[in-house]
Amino acid sequence: MNDWHSDFVTAIKEELKDEKVEIKQEEYLSKEPLRIDVIIIKKEKDVKINKRIGQIFKRYNIIEYKSPDDYVSIDDYFKGLGYVYLYKSIMNAYEKSRKEVDDIKIEELTLTFVCSNLPKKLISFLAEHKIKLDNSDNGIYYIHNEWIPVQIIVLSELENVEENYPLMVLSNNMYFKNAIEKIFTSINEAKEYDNKIRLIEAAFRIDPGIVSEVIKMYADRLNEEQMKYVINNLKEANFKIYTEEELKKSIEKGMENLVIRLLKKKFSDIPEKYIKLIEDADEKTLLQIADNIFEINKIEDLEKYIVN
Repeated sequence: MNDWHSDFVTAIKEELKDEKVEIKQEEYLSKEPLRIDVIIIKKEKDVKINKRIGQIFKRYNIIEYKSPDDYVSIDDYFKGLGYVYLYKSIMNAYEKSRKEVDDIKIEELTLTFVCSNLPKKLISFLAEHKIKLDNSDNGIYYIHNEWIPVQIIVLSELENVEENYPLMVLSNNMYFKNAIEKIFTSINEAKEYDNKIRLIEAAFRIDPGIVSEVIKMYADRLNEEQMKYVINNLKEANFKIYTEEELKKSIEKGMENLVIRLLKKKFSDIPEKYIKLIEDADEKTLLQIADNIFEINKIEDLEKYIVN
């Protein structure tokens, strides 16, 4: 199922995973179906957000996201402002059980629009009405002269892959391929799998060709468990990346590199003869070597597993 808003929530969670914030999806503003896309609440109101996208953040930060085939219209802009003021007037302050008058201060609120491409009509409209814009950060447009801090994040214009890769894969960004590569090189822990896989699935809907290319290119960077996890999850999402033969070869290539890395850590230098033996070994043999790596005390011991 194509659900860009959930993909965006995944991306923003990944983007701000190291920050002290709580992220809620589709916060209802009333009993009627009136809701905002994301509300980011600082757990500690005075803590500073390190990421550039959060430089304007205060205690309560409302995010309105537009999918790749949508845009921020003039009316969307005013609706976003309306959501902020409704949130201030209706919702309880963080960790309070009931609403009190003015318990959420106007100074504690910000508004962020996130879209794939620059909303030119809106930009022109704001300029006509003397609303100042500052694009000192590539891809982030700060809007002044409003009662609250407002920014527009244009995903296709972001340039800092290291910092913004989770968001960059949701658009046709110039550095889209680099952002996908960053996802693969940052899969380190099992707890990160689900978010990373979801981002890869979302990226497929942007450019399946580039994502397939990156998966094949980085197959040898993943260990066997990671590789199988990636492929199985993407297969379940009905994305055909590999034929069965390609899948087998990719997993074997990943195992080859894993075994070579383990042996280099243990013995520093590996004669070319043994590198060749490892490259010619099948998946079962490579797995046996990896499982018994601590029992291999000299490089010649490899022959017990490889040479009949």
